[in-house]
Amino acid sequence: MASKPPFSQRVPAAAQPAGFAGLPHGRDDLKERVRDAIDIVDLVGTYISLRRAGKAMVGICPWHEDSRPSFQVNPDRQTFRCWVCNIGGDAFNFLMRMEKLEFREALEHLAERAGIEVQRGKSGLPPDQKTALYGAMSWAAERFHECLLRSPESRAARDYLLARGLTIGTVERFQIGFAPPGWDWLLRQASTSGISIDHLARAGMAVERQERAGDFRSGIATGGHYDRFRDRVMFPIRDPLSRCVAFGGRILPGAAPDSAKYINSPETSLFSKSAMLYGLDTAREAMSRSKRAIVVEGYTDCLAARQAGVDDVVAVLGTALGQRHAKLLRRYADRIVLVLDGDDAGRRRADEILDVLLAEPIDVRIARLPSGVDPCDFILTHGREAFESLVESAVDPLDYRLDGAVAKLTSHASDDAALDAVESVLKALASVSQDSPMSASQRRLREDQVLGRMSRRFGLSRDVLRLRMLDLRSQIKGDRSPSAITDNAGGSLASHTSNDSGVGSGGLLRSPIAVERLPAWDREVLEVLVGVPDIVGLVIREVDGAELESHEGRTVFETARRLHAEGRPVALAGLLLEIADPALQSLLVAVDDLNTDRGTGDPVDRLHHLEDALRRRCAQRQAQSSARTLKTSRLDPDSEAELLEQLVAQRRAVQGMTEPKDG
Repeated sequence: MASKPPFSQRVPAAAQPAGFAGLPHGRDDLKERVRDAIDIVDLVGTYISLRRAGKAMVGICPWHEDSRPSFQVNPDRQTFRCWVCNIGGDAFNFLMRMEKLEFREALEHLAERAGIEVQRGKSGLPPDQKTALYGAMSWAAERFHECLLRSPESRAARDYLLARGLTIGTVERFQIGFAPPGWDWLLRQASTSGISIDHLARAGMAVERQERAGDFRSGIATGGHYDRFRDRVMFPIRDPLSRCVAFGGRILPGAAPDSAKYINSPETSLFSKSAMLYGLDTAREAMSRSKRAIVVEGYTDCLAARQAGVDDVVAVLGTALGQRHAKLLRRYADRIVLVLDGDDAGRRRADEILDVLLAEPIDVRIARLPSGVDPCDFILTHGREAFESLVESAVDPLDYRLDGAVAKLTSHASDDAALDAVESVLKALASVSQDSPMSASQRRLREDQVLGRMSRRFGLSRDVLRLRMLDLRSQIKGDRSPSAITDNAGGSLASHTSNDSGVGSGGLLRSPIAVERLPAWDREVLEVLVGVPDIVGLVIREVDGAELESHEGRTVFETARRLHAEGRPVALAGLLLEIADPALQSLLVAVDDLNTDRGTGDPVDRLHHLEDALRRRCAQRQAQSSARTLKTSRLDPDSEAELLEQLVAQRRAVQGMTEPKDG
């Protein structure tokens, strides 16, 4: 820095640098448009009650037991912070935490709330059309529910639900309905209610009739369409925000033998059955409290558990529990317990779950029911306590499969059959993709755990098991690279570090970082980047990011450097848009609050303070260098005395002391 003029002399003459607020952003940033269109006070106010306290709004924190309002919303900054949890951020971060969403989902929800169109793929829809589909589905749910409660045609459906032990309270709470046998019952009502048949078709409720010779039956369709669901008990399927997006329809006892027992809505722009679960919208809070998600296979199984007071239960939608389900559930819970029937189909599904267990960083367990009994029957017969005991006794799928292999070894089955069972476990382990949400170190640790358990159970060499696993991995399509095999075979745990920024694909959150934990220099730099935008450009040019001691400080500094290089504003708002890690967002809001409390936002005062800090750091480096030279070099007496004098001056400069005056 000696070759440059003093830091303060490079400030514009007005002594209040223009910064870069006047420069164009260089791109139309959707995140910025959505953020600017959302009032965080309105957003937070839909979840908790707020009252004014000075310039801020305060309320009861939704994330801890809060008797005195510790949750604060800053309308000027458009940020929130809980002083007890040390959690803070912007509107995106608030919605992500409240609804357990990933950033893209939060962006889409807030864009829809603001009426801003989000660019989507081929199957996407503009917000107004999507809103119309939600409206059509809500209307259909109301019609089916009213039919079940009031129509004489629904007597058999009501008798069925009564026989399954469901009360009228449960029927009303979950808005269960009935679709009468007619081909156009729903379509005829749509025409008189102002509901577009095109919207019903797009939402999967109406099917376009394919005309064929000899197939012109009167009354089958209205306008070329017919009802998808006929003569079925209807279970509305809702997304995590409680919007009806699909239906599951079950036949009644006595239906034709060739009738499908269940029919679900088709894939639509609102609904994907591999990424949704029945009852999730009303189970999320219970899962967050219990850290457990119980998964059953049928709608009535789920409803019977809820009726018995077990609220952290959801149901799959005619598919096996998959990785997308696991990713969704680990937003809310640390453990998934899958309750399966005790028949052969249940055993096959238990085998399939092993792949989910090994690919996702979540504890998956299997609870087995007696053969021929489903969860609904079990709960109605034995009660809630027996069901809870069954859930508590669940084992992980790996133990289940290993037990099966042991059983084959001790039975009359051939050795080949037992080895096939062992190999199936190794193949599942080898199939864990490099794209799994687990880091490389997590995958390696999982492999070591599984191989160790197999080695102990079967008396096989761990090295032999690992070699076979690697051989299977090399045969799996898409994972033939020698580097991938070498990495798993010989890499150490220390060489594999997670690149998780705080929110993984499943939205897992790191603990907030306290400002007090930051090194003093890191805190100094972050305070300027967050709260003094007028001198950000000069700071970025003067400060060496490598000198920041903390990972958090370096991450924020490099983000600010990138924003500055792109001509985009830095400060708090710009950093919150670029940094997705909720823990870092909380840190930035805390730093901003610290700036406000200290009143340190004046750019000239802050510039002088930073210049002094830079001068001291430079003197500190010089003093360290001089001390090393004195310890390690052989100097003549004059050079040693001169260097010692420099060291004293440098240490005085580090302490902010002026040179002593002669006389």
